[in-house]
Amino acid sequence: MKNSHLEELRSQIDLLDDQLVEVLARRFRLTDEIGRLKRDLGLPAVDAQREQQQRTKIRQFARQHGLSEDIALKVHRAIIDEVVIKHRKV
Repeated sequence: MKNSHLEELRSQIDLLDDQLVEVLARRFRLTDEIGRLKRDLGLPAVDAQREQQQRTKIRQFARQHGLSEDIALKVHRAIIDEVVIKHRKV
């Protein structure tokens, strides 16, 4: 009984991991498009004001869902760092 419950929980985690990868892929496709638009408009790769707005929103959203703000912000920072790298290459 306990082993089947463990497997069920792991199966749910696997499904969520798949969904996370799918969402990240969709997000990066959008940020790739933004990078091209920024290039065409002569805008910098980094938008500090937008990043601050996002951090505020993520903190609030994490609290609403019982997630550590630190974890949410670390994940977001990793995503943003990758986006900026890609934007600077465009």
